[in-house]
Amino acid sequence: MNEIILKNPITDHIRNAVNKSRNKLNFAVPFLNSFAITALNQSSIKHITDKRLITRFDPSCLVSFDIPVLEKLIKLGFKIRYNNEIHLKLYITDSETFVTSSNLTKGGFENNIELTVKVDTENQQHCSIFFEEIWQNAKNEITEILLEDNLDKYYLLKKREDFSDRHKSSDIIIRVTEGGIDSQKIIEEIFKMGEDYSYVREVSYMANQKKNLFKTRLKAGFDKKIFYVSKDHAMRYDNLFYDFTYGKESKIAGTGLRELQFSTVFEHPEFQKAIQFIYPQMIGLKPWNLADEEELHQFCCGLFEFNIPQYTEVLPIRLASYFYPEYFIPIFKLSDLEKICDALKLQTNAKTKGDRLYAYSLHIRKQMQHLPHDSNIKFNFAYIILYTFELWGRLESGENYSDIISNAKKQWKKRYLHKALQVLQRLGMVNQKNEKI
Repeated sequence: MNEIILKNPITDHIRNAVNKSRNKLNFAVPFLNSFAITALNQSSIKHITDKRLITRFDPSCLVSFDIPVLEKLIKLGFKIRYNNEIHLKLYITDSETFVTSSNLTKGGFENNIELTVKVDTENQQHCSIFFEEIWQNAKNEITEILLEDNLDKYYLLKKREDFSDRHKSSDIIIRVTEGGIDSQKIIEEIFKMGEDYSYVREVSYMANQKKNLFKTRLKAGFDKKIFYVSKDHAMRYDNLFYDFTYGKESKIAGTGLRELQFSTVFEHPEFQKAIQFIYPQMIGLKPWNLADEEELHQFCCGLFEFNIPQYTEVLPIRLASYFYPEYFIPIFKLSDLEKICDALKLQTNAKTKGDRLYAYSLHIRKQMQHLPHDSNIKFNFAYIILYTFELWGRLESGENYSDIISNAKKQWKKRYLHKALQVLQRLGMVNQKNEKI
């Protein structure tokens, strides 16, 4: 048999060789997907005795971690070992052997520009010897138990891939409009006011200490008791619900949620998948790189796509700000974030919750990136900015400051309105009598 050079597609060549084989299917290929089941023709390989596959098993990439396909191959009688260093693509049957650049995917066999050599008889023997060598060196076996243990990783990776296909950050417009009050001057004046944020820093420091302990517990495996327990439980004061509602986290920013809303989410069976999505390190996957705008967008879009009652807006955003305070300020209503971004002159076409959270969070972060403060202090800046624009608009419409402040029902709102007045005075937009200039 002479060597033959083959160009794609090679599906029929490989399938015919498999169909003629009675004793041996030995494959070494790093990447495969569901196309493998189609290409192999299940009925024809049922009685082949020596079915072995060497591949990768690497959760950094789904085509080296396709658990449903690996599970089907095991059920078809394949013994599978993995070696994450392999890069070769080798397909050996009874009488034919192929050395190729093609992975066991539709792209590899049909669509990509690849090259395959159907080797001669002498090289066929060399290839079999080489396969035996790498088989013996590949000590890690892929079993049904191993696949079961890694299902959570697979489903999370699949979910992230689906988001990547459906959501593109490039589709979202994020730009600054012209005209009106200069928002950067407002930020600058707030900074120059020299507010004492020592209390916020102290609370953040203590909250972060507890957060680090919480993450350590989470990496040991999901346990709903670290999120919520009822009043009579011994861990009542040592869970995330308590911290959000009564502990240091509540001092950073309250959620306004009742206990029933927390318990409905935290005790729901689907919540484990949601927290694995938010914090993939807990199942051994690489963390989100939210500095990458594409990943930030995927994260924001995926954050809301869990069918859990009461898990609608506040809790997803609160969890995002808890795990990733560098990227999300602790403001948990999209309507409030939208108002702040309107003040910061954002123009965006974002419509869905995920798109909006992405656009608002990215814009706020960029507008405040020069501030030497963490997100908990930027939270205060954001609300002063919001109330500065609100107060200016109301003064322009003819309202009196004393009436505005007296009609504010909540003490925290009065405090922000007072700071907003100070900003307008510093900018020379309001006089000492609190009148518009």
